[in-house]
Amino acid sequence: MCEGWATLPLTSRAKPTYKMTIPHVIRLLFLFALPLAICSPGSAASLQGKVAEVVDGGTIAVVSANHLLKVRLIAVAAPEQNQSYADVARQHLSDLILNKYVVVSYSALRDGYLVGQVLCGDMNVGAQMIRDGVAWYDKSDEQRLSESEQRIYASSQAAARNERRGLWQDESPMSPWDFRKALIATANTSIMSPLREPSPIRRGNQAGLSSEDLMGGMIGPGSISGKPDIRPLSREGVAGRWLRYQPADRHFSILAPSDGVEMSYQVLGPQGKILDIHYVIGSSDRTIYFLTWAKGPNGISTDASAAADAVNGMLSELNRVREQRDHILVTATPGRVLRLNSYEGREYALTTGSVSGVIRALSKQIGDEREVFLIGLLNAPGTAASDDKFLDSFKIR
Repeated sequence: MCEGWATLPLTSRAKPTYKMTIPHVIRLLFLFALPLAICSPGSAASLQGKVAEVVDGGTIAVVSANHLLKVRLIAVAAPEQNQSYADVARQHLSDLILNKYVVVSYSALRDGYLVGQVLCGDMNVGAQMIRDGVAWYDKSDEQRLSESEQRIYASSQAAARNERRGLWQDESPMSPWDFRKALIATANTSIMSPLREPSPIRRGNQAGLSSEDLMGGMIGPGSISGKPDIRPLSREGVAGRWLRYQPADRHFSILAPSDGVEMSYQVLGPQGKILDIHYVIGSSDRTIYFLTWAKGPNGISTDASAAADAVNGMLSELNRVREQRDHILVTATPGRVLRLNSYEGREYALTTGSVSGVIRALSKQIGDEREVFLIGLLNAPGTAASDDKFLDSFKIR
């Protein structure tokens, strides 16, 4: 339709034909913001290229100047891949722009993806997806849109809802962010929320930071391979008892609450490579303890910059989750420089409302890859748990 930059007005699209299908493989979309290779985002820029692949209803791959670039449609939230209309959204985006030339006006690099508006001729592809009822308007990105663009996206969603297009044919369609909250609740069944003040009534804004927030900070839209593996650290885990955790290759160890859980999953990382992400989380005496580690392409990172980027990435996703709830953001104050064997990094003091904590980031280049560790804890209001037992127990070869 838009080959050769033909004009395609936003409201002139015919209503798409929908066919409900059940995916052969149900995939949970987990994306931990651990930028193993990242460049600093600059001001808005644009590129032209041909759409070589449609990954999902909000993500495409564009070939520009002989480079394959992953692009996410800004302010567009397509259904997750095991939600209704996920396949429909992907197919509809394919019908719009696959193998066609587009202009990408981007203003951010997030998790190895360019984030911006995609134009095909005169068509704003993201707004068209919303107008055709196969995606939501994601207001968490609206600060990167002009006021007129915000009105276009909002009116596109209102029109799709009023006309009961696509997903709006359902009485109460579940948004992707609510769907991810449900996934978090499922994954979090064995971990309570020790960082919130105990209260018989759980209403209104909460100043505390919970394990749901922490896990939500690593869950977001993106391309994932396979199903996450969630398992208890010990079949005989008991609250208050600790064990020494070691991965299968035994290249490090750490003390952890025996009733905690271990989670591992795969994400589509920079350069289109599949990355293995690992996560351990547990709680004791109203303190959350967590460890995450991953290995991926090094890019141009140094040990120090990779560790800092990992912390900044985690905070960015945590605050994305927090901002939707109560606008009380997490801050990190840099502390002492760390060196452990041949790994380097820094310690940070974390604060959010009345919650405090510590996180240590360590990184090392191994051949063409880089390994990053984040080890931290978060204390409930009025709790002053010693961090030495957990943080100093981390040993690495």
